[in-house]
Amino acid sequence: MDSRSPSAGAYTTKQFGAGRIFLILLAAWALAMIVPAFQRIFDQLGSFGLTLDNDGVITDVVSPFASAAKSPAAMAGIARGDRLDLCAMRCIPLRTPQCYSLVAVLGGAGGMQAVLPDRQIKLTLDPVSGGPPRIVTIRALPSPLRRLERVVLLADTLVGIVVIALGFWLVWTRPSWMTWGLFLYVIWFNPGQSLAYYAILQRWPAAIFVQEAAESLAVGSAFVGLTIFALRFPHDRTEPRWRPLERALPCLGVAITVLTALSFANMLGFPTRRIAEAGFLAGYAIDAAVLAILLRRRRTLAPQDEQRMRWVIWGCVIGLPVFILAEICQSAYLSHRVWGFLSSQAFVGLLYLPNGVLAYFASQAVWQHRVVSVSIPLRRATILTALSLAVGVPVVYLDERLSQFEDRLHLSWWIWLLFLAPVLSLVVARLHEIAVELADHAFNRKFHSERRQLEGASDAFVRAATLVEIDCLLVETAVRVLCLSSGTIFRSDRGVFRRTQNTKGWHASTKKELCPASDAIALRSLEVGAPVRLSQGAWDALELPIGIEAPCLCIPVQSGIPEATGVALFGPHETGNDIDADESELLERFALRAAAAYERVIIGLLRQEVAQLRAQLCRSVT
Repeated sequence: MDSRSPSAGAYTTKQFGAGRIFLILLAAWALAMIVPAFQRIFDQLGSFGLTLDNDGVITDVVSPFASAAKSPAAMAGIARGDRLDLCAMRCIPLRTPQCYSLVAVLGGAGGMQAVLPDRQIKLTLDPVSGGPPRIVTIRALPSPLRRLERVVLLADTLVGIVVIALGFWLVWTRPSWMTWGLFLYVIWFNPGQSLAYYAILQRWPAAIFVQEAAESLAVGSAFVGLTIFALRFPHDRTEPRWRPLERALPCLGVAITVLTALSFANMLGFPTRRIAEAGFLAGYAIDAAVLAILLRRRRTLAPQDEQRMRWVIWGCVIGLPVFILAEICQSAYLSHRVWGFLSSQAFVGLLYLPNGVLAYFASQAVWQHRVVSVSIPLRRATILTALSLAVGVPVVYLDERLSQFEDRLHLSWWIWLLFLAPVLSLVVARLHEIAVELADHAFNRKFHSERRQLEGASDAFVRAATLVEIDCLLVETAVRVLCLSSGTIFRSDRGVFRRTQNTKGWHASTKKELCPASDAIALRSLEVGAPVRLSQGAWDALELPIGIEAPCLCIPVQSGIPEATGVALFGPHETGNDIDADESELLERFALRAAAAYERVIIGLLRQEVAQLRAQLCRSVT
């Protein structure tokens, strides 16, 4: 995994042919696990009402049903504390009736148990009260989801698909160890739910064992992949001090894979609760180590790369802890009596959603070599979340009240989805716009200070007497107020766009004229009449500033007078953050005022020239 250049680790064309096939197969498998959840949204699965730990001890006989009177397990006389006789029911050989029954209660996703409707099984139990083992026959009953649970499951499934697609597209367009690492993580750790997928596989015990083997490899690869991403971001290379850790990652992956595989040994008659708990704790320790690595590496990066790293760090800070909490709530099988709403399927499903933030933030940091301040999406996402809760809580309460009259009103859940959801979406969207604007005024004081300073500097344009003076005011004021790394203006002079002075980032050895052939991308802002962003490598021209001083934004200085027309080029902030949309709008308005000042000076010069010509004409006549 050693590399010496940003391109190291990328696949050659010949190698990547096989890599793309493997990528497609992995993405298809990941989607196959979560896409069947759509069936559960519009239909329903069955349940025995049983919750077991990896030792086979029954911890709940009610969930997901509302009461014990509706639970098949409770009606069959099964009690909390009863233990499944794993030895009597072990899957040796696979095609025994006991094995078919065992995979129905233990072959689930993350400990959650769901089966196809009307599934009947026989369980051999050791009663908690003592006495000889007894055989209990139970049949699964439908466990319909509430409206809110269906909506949350739909959101989880859609976000899970998007997360997998993001990881897939990153590897497809930018193949490297770094992007492969992120993809291996998201194909397993994503918000999508796989209950329906496991319910289908339970008809074939051999398929469950194959899936469990694949799951062990996927979990080990996911943790290794996330660590590789943390070590190699943003340029797909590892610093020398981290290379010993990188070389040890295969051993870590093997250990996690073996630990996960051993936790499935309960299908062969061995209690594995301790092993499963050790696997959970190891995963949490790796997540904490990844965050520590990112924080430690951030200090050594260049300003632009440090800002990109901030996006990744915040993605991990938001996504990892909440995902861990969701896994704990799901795997611990906490009863409604103890935890109430915290153990409901809707709440657990909501906890999985923020894990999509990790994939989104990380993908943006990989794609964009310049990123805006991470506080902008965080602030807007926080407002959207708060508004969603403010609107959603009353809706949930209303749903609770109407569910009591559902039989009389004949209200189906899809009526809410078709009619109420669009209205709520419009309300939340409008409230979000208003709240973001208010929050910007309240919390983004730096931006409003910049706006006031640029508006105040506009008065200086009125007093400017020469074109060069306006050039200085336009560039130097914008660079100083916004703390930009570079800035200059190329103004039209006899049909050629020229730079008249040295400014921050632009000195004697940098470009002095813009050529329409080679510098068309910089002049494009005049054609479209709006700012144009310059991605890294988009402007392939010599004699440009490099590094953090490289131009990232073209601002048109438009006028009906050719000599008052130009293109202002600005670099990112000195901190490495890109110029955001609001700042781009400020610079555009500032450039319009500069254009008016250019016109005033040029018109004044033309009047002086006309007056001189008239005077010469009068002298020649006399």
